[in-house]
Amino acid sequence: MIDGLDPKKVFALVVGIESYQVRGWSLPGPARDALRFADWLTGTAGVPQTHVHVLLSPLAEQEPPAHPPATSENVHRALFEELPECDGDLLWIYWAGHGFLDFRRQLLLPCADATIAFTRHLNLQAALRWWQSTNVHGKRFRRVVAVGDTCRVEAQKARMLRFGTNEPEAGELTPERRQFVLYAARAGEAAKNQADLEAGQFTDTLLKHLQGRPVDQVVEGLVDIVSAVRTDFQVMRANGTAWQEPQFVISEGWDGSALFGDRWSDHTGSTGSEPSSAPTLDQDAWSELGRLLQGQRLPAYSYDAYRWAFEATGCTAPPGDELPGAQLLDVVRDLDNRQGRRLDLPLALPFIHFLAARARKSNAAWAEEAEAWVDHTRERLGAGTIYAPPEPPAESPALHLRLVPDENNRYWTRIWLYRNEFESIWESGQSLDLQSIRDVLGQQLATRRSHPPTRIEFHLPYDLLDEPFESWKIPWRGGRMRELGCFYDVVLRCPEERQGPAEAPWYRKWEWLQAQGGRHPQAVREVCDSDVSDYLGSSLQAAEPPVVVLADVSEPMIMDTLDAVLDGGVPIAIWRRPVADQEGTAERIRTALAVDPGPFEVHTLPAKLRTARIRRRPLALMWDDPERIPESQTLTS
Repeated sequence: MIDGLDPKKVFALVVGIESYQVRGWSLPGPARDALRFADWLTGTAGVPQTHVHVLLSPLAEQEPPAHPPATSENVHRALFEELPECDGDLLWIYWAGHGFLDFRRQLLLPCADATIAFTRHLNLQAALRWWQSTNVHGKRFRRVVAVGDTCRVEAQKARMLRFGTNEPEAGELTPERRQFVLYAARAGEAAKNQADLEAGQFTDTLLKHLQGRPVDQVVEGLVDIVSAVRTDFQVMRANGTAWQEPQFVISEGWDGSALFGDRWSDHTGSTGSEPSSAPTLDQDAWSELGRLLQGQRLPAYSYDAYRWAFEATGCTAPPGDELPGAQLLDVVRDLDNRQGRRLDLPLALPFIHFLAARARKSNAAWAEEAEAWVDHTRERLGAGTIYAPPEPPAESPALHLRLVPDENNRYWTRIWLYRNEFESIWESGQSLDLQSIRDVLGQQLATRRSHPPTRIEFHLPYDLLDEPFESWKIPWRGGRMRELGCFYDVVLRCPEERQGPAEAPWYRKWEWLQAQGGRHPQAVREVCDSDVSDYLGSSLQAAEPPVVVLADVSEPMIMDTLDAVLDGGVPIAIWRRPVADQEGTAERIRTALAVDPGPFEVHTLPAKLRTARIRRRPLALMWDDPERIPESQTLTS
């Protein structure tokens, strides 16, 4: 409950952008919507006019507004300098304009001075993290409500834009600060702008439910208000006048109570004529599940299964990029305590269904038993239909080259083609020098026109890690020579260094990476010169994460760092190649990869490295997958 929320303790940032510095981005309506929202705040909501910071950038043909423009400088000054110094209890953020999702599904809101070359923007999720941290003094702003009347389409669909990284550094998390975020559309959807009315369809609908209500009543009843807005959109979608579906994302209620998916609290105030939450597993289901999961480690794609369970039940997945537990039963317990939008389907059922589908090839007996549990549990509980989970992405062909040294610094060489299984396609009759191996590789690539590989994996002795294989030049069109790493995903491997005691942490870390779906806040560790010591390897192997090391070290420290990577069982590492122009090595690896701070999709790294190499960033990638090793055989026999 909210105890006596005083409108004089409420502040707001209201932004409406119709005119940008990007050609073709004019958007009639957001400036008018922002003014209408500000009018509600300063009207019946009772918020003092001086507490509402309005930034507007209307179309050029409109009269200049009596408010500052919504430039990046003005937005960041108001949000991170002026408002935090106010003695407030509740902050409203309202934004109308364009919006894009980055690869972490963070909402990027371009400012009025955004250009194609430099798309200045506000990262809404980063801003909310900042406001939920110790950056905000004392007990100020214990509540934040953010409303975005914007599209949520993927930024990658607007390839000409250059968002870069714009994340203010958050302090320590302050748990007592609660936040409610309301979007005009679900991830991937566009928000409808009614150009003829100069109004966003979402804001128009929302304001109808806000008018006449004071701010404390609105904040307390946000769930009911948003539910009414969503009902309106369901009607409009049914009659073909709307396409989007508003969505709200929360983690805890104002009172800190546990929440379930899209619900603000664990009760609805219903009369009991309809269920207040999704059905949960009964005792029989838990007893059978205990036997089914006994001794089962987290399988590959557990995180993907966890997120898909929410998708299958029409519910937003919890914030963060990690599983809620280290055991399968912990994950199922978490799911069983949450609320999906489908009131006929416990979240645990699609989770196990997904795992069973992915285990059909690797563990057919368990998959069959798991599917049987899903089927008879669904029938006993009267649960609804479970859709088929998505198939894993198809894997492109890859060439694997294994180089085994002889006593003369030459190498016995064997090449495999991997397409679902390994096929040996070439083996040297004698040891070769590196130039000869390069020529053989060029010949193999030239002959594989029908099913060309997209990845080249070099299985190497440790001493060859300093050879820039990704820069090898191979014959291309018209006899021209082109760098291998600009046309293929080139990865280096050292499986021979993973033997003995170093083998166990290598397998353990890779298994953890697969279970977490390639995303986790602790998956990546950045190492600089000061981190390199005799104890770095033992530090890296102490726990499942990290699984990726970004070696931001100077050239003399590279091999010492790779030694620690191999000692610690870390399967993936990225480092800079030495170049003649030392100025080219100064930027951090994250910057060279063009990835934001925080978690990122580990499985996208090989492709990101290829893009970086095209941009002339000399980076090497070790990618040691213990599950993808060709048959062991002595090449000299």
